[in-house]
Amino acid sequence: MNKKQVFFTVDPRTNLFLMIIISFIAITGNITGNSIYARLVILLIPSLLVVANKEIVKGTVFCLIIFLGWYAEAFLIRGESQLYDILIFVPAGIVTRFMPTVVMGYYFLNTTQVEELIEGLERLKCSRKITIPIAVMFCFLPTIKEESSYIDDAMRMRNISLRNTLDRPITYIEYRMVPVLNSVIKIADELTIASVTKGLNITRPKTAIIQLRLKWYDVSILVLAVVLTIFYYLL
Repeated sequence: MNKKQVFFTVDPRTNLFLMIIISFIAITGNITGNSIYARLVILLIPSLLVVANKEIVKGTVFCLIIFLGWYAEAFLIRGESQLYDILIFVPAGIVTRFMPTVVMGYYFLNTTQVEELIEGLERLKCSRKITIPIAVMFCFLPTIKEESSYIDDAMRMRNISLRNTLDRPITYIEYRMVPVLNSVIKIADELTIASVTKGLNITRPKTAIIQLRLKWYDVSILVLAVVLTIFYYLL
């Protein structure tokens, strides 16, 4: 799997911990009281990690969108009209509850190698029944994205795009969905076989070239996330 150039990456265990904390705080988030400020910082952590990885424009856009959604939920007055609530608070709620987790997943996928993820899960004493499916899925998502781009190129050669979907909807669905479904089945089988071939199903302890170690910024991020979570529930 080809990875983008990585400038700043954290330990896979830190990524997994942040994914759980951010997902939980985002979904069950409180939008009243002083805890909203702790929630804002937690929601912005994934975007700040993207910025630290030198994807400054993309990370800044993520930060801005999440901040605007948080501000709309926290400070704008509800109940003025039903249309006002639908246009403002529904999109804001979707952004603050789902976008931080998506951004965290984006950073995780683009900065973590499969080998690092497997080693991190083994360090956490996770069962092979958990490690193998996660490793396969970790490879699956970028691979199916790459296959989808190839399908887009083939469709453009046949002059089939979203612009003429209304003219030929059945043709568009056929050329889009059928290859994608075939690719999904084929890639899933290939990745599963590759995982077994690499010995992921062996229960005995194995050596690893990759040596994971929590660095100072991993500890700092973990401490910050824990402190903010405590403040969030105490404030």
